[in-house]
Amino acid sequence: MSVFQSLFGMTCLLALGYAFSADRRAISWRLVGFGVLLQVVLCLLVSHVPAVKEGFRSVSMSFVTLLSFAREGSKFVFGEDLASPNGKLGFIFVFNVLPIVIFFSAFTALLYHFGILQKIVVVFAWVMKRTMRLTGPESLAVAGNIFLGQTEAPLLVKPFIKNMSRSELMTMMTGGLAHLSGSVLAAYVTFLGGADPEQQARFASYLLLSSVMNAPAAILFAKMLLPQTEIDPKGKEKFEYDHGHHGNFINAIVQGTIDGVRLAVIIAAILVAFVSLIAMFNHLLLHVVGNWWGINELIRSSTNGAFDGLSMQYIFGQGFRVIAWAIGVDWKETLHVGSLLGQKIVINEFVAYLDLTRMQAAGLLSERAIVISTFALASFANFSSVGICVAGIGSMAPNQQGNLAAIGMRALFAAILAGLCTACVANIFLYSN
Repeated sequence: MSVFQSLFGMTCLLALGYAFSADRRAISWRLVGFGVLLQVVLCLLVSHVPAVKEGFRSVSMSFVTLLSFAREGSKFVFGEDLASPNGKLGFIFVFNVLPIVIFFSAFTALLYHFGILQKIVVVFAWVMKRTMRLTGPESLAVAGNIFLGQTEAPLLVKPFIKNMSRSELMTMMTGGLAHLSGSVLAAYVTFLGGADPEQQARFASYLLLSSVMNAPAAILFAKMLLPQTEIDPKGKEKFEYDHGHHGNFINAIVQGTIDGVRLAVIIAAILVAFVSLIAMFNHLLLHVVGNWWGINELIRSSTNGAFDGLSMQYIFGQGFRVIAWAIGVDWKETLHVGSLLGQKIVINEFVAYLDLTRMQAAGLLSERAIVISTFALASFANFSSVGICVAGIGSMAPNQQGNLAAIGMRALFAAILAGLCTACVANIFLYSN
């Protein structure tokens, strides 16, 4: 039944892309077909081809090994008790997650400095360019988002942004919003997998696969919602990218570390602010609004005690539970998964993943629901990220600021559809295996 739900969900997502398209007659159905096909092929390769499956597992284990290196640095600075998830004080977010963000930021900067990351990106970009008939710059920008953040990936094509069409800008923005950066992805692996290397490898494989699958999905929905109608300027066929200028590898590491520290501080500050605000709003909803007309009692009885009363999580759950069902979640779990989807879109994915970790520990979700949720939440597709994206890319090409602001919400919608589509495909071809 779950597979048919996901098939129905994919159909609905494509229908939404068509319904809200800026120019339905200009939609390239060849591009749409190849976008879906690339997602399906990726899932089939990872789930059904032994050599690819084993290779992907090796990559995931290597990713977990990198996490252990980050933990060594954290232990050296903060000590065993604070930096070890198995220490006397248990799992402390600041000391177990944020140092990983810093390490991966420095590591990514090092790979970028030596040109290794760019070469990997070009391979993915070439596949998407050939199959989906994209221009070189937009292919590189989207492929770069598989590994880099929403404001770092556009640096690969910085010289070309000022001449991009609205459709190309849409594709680049959607790619940024539909992915996670490598540093943040590593953090999610840490607290989803806990201290168990096998669990870390499992979640690493899900998040890495979702990052790759989200690329064709982002292109698919970006080109549906805002098809290419302008005549492509010449010189966009080749893969040319900005090599970056860190001077030497020491400078690259230092700059990457500084960027990582900045990101870690922002993450910590945002979590403190949002978790506190959510607690405040939930208190008001539960003790003020919820006491009116017996709303709390009604919610407790209708959810069998799963929710104590009226809360933001409950409101999000009701608002998004139909979507949760459409991507393959069993109806009895849709209130919880719908809550995660709502938190991810309205607040951010970090808060949603923290709540997923809590639900997982409490045994509120089945394995299938956990897998689907992990894929569905794996992107920066939320309202605050739109502002970051517009400001970041706009600073590279001030002449495009107006276009970026105009298509921001459309790009967010495309990124949300892309993430949900990836969750549907994963449920059909990966978990069902």
